[in-house]
Amino acid sequence: MRFIIPILTFLFLLGCGKKYPIPPEYDYGLPPEESYVLVDEWPGDMGYELNAVADVLVGEDGFIYALTGGDVKKLFENGQLNRVVIDGLSSPSAIHQDRKRNIYIADGETIRIFNRDGDSIYAFRDTSLVVTSGIAAEGEKIFVSDSERDLVLSYDTLGNLIDTVASYGAGILNVDEPLDLYILEGKIFVVSSEQNWVEAISIDTPRVNLLHLGGETHEGDTLPGYFIDPVDVVVDDSACVYVADGGNQRIQKFDSQGNFIVETELSESPVSVAVSGDGRSLYVGFADRIEKYKRPETPGGGE
Repeated sequence: MRFIIPILTFLFLLGCGKKYPIPPEYDYGLPPEESYVLVDEWPGDMGYELNAVADVLVGEDGFIYALTGGDVKKLFENGQLNRVVIDGLSSPSAIHQDRKRNIYIADGETIRIFNRDGDSIYAFRDTSLVVTSGIAAEGEKIFVSDSERDLVLSYDTLGNLIDTVASYGAGILNVDEPLDLYILEGKIFVVSSEQNWVEAISIDTPRVNLLHLGGETHEGDTLPGYFIDPVDVVVDDSACVYVADGGNQRIQKFDSQGNFIVETELSESPVSVAVSGDGRSLYVGFADRIEKYKRPETPGGGE
């Protein structure tokens, strides 16, 4: 009897093991995000033209702003023209809108500031600037990049030079042909085109690198997470980062930690990218048009 009980116990456990196997472990994370889908192209038959598009912006007011060779067009989300809000520009390269809805434009050697209605507030000129290529503002500071002199500079609201944020070099806190700028939560994102990377630098001194996107060398690559001649950067309300990867003809999306999420292929090299605050809509600028892309719906009907 003492031998029968252990045998029966063994058989019972063996049978249970076969009948009720240990369930596999599942990954309950979100599925990989799909590429954004092209849904519209402007101007189409909207009754206006876009010539020499230099920059595209989703403003703090929710409107889309198209900076062209001579003016700023204010557009609704469907691409219809609200109005030409600013005109008479000479060689504009970048646009920014702050939380007060004031509009900043890098226009050659001149930095121009307008109110939300397009009325000029003031302008200042720095003859040391050669080719302004990016602009962003936070509080009492205005940040400007110069792609010819390989500099990112900060000014006060009167146009007085405060500091050199970044200068030419090959290091992680240096730049080579800096283009667009974007500010978020104490970080200034800088597109360093010739280095084939995007870097977030602390606004306050001493400045340190807070996020680095791109390879560890300057060679660039076609692989996800790498760039060839990046031209623009923007960040949504969830701190996801979007980079217009000019040489690879795509928009790449990263999470707040710099992890690659997804890429959206384009038909040609973009000049700019903008994103809605919720990250659902991309607005990609080309020389003669803006293409609108939407994030696909996830299973279950949500976005």
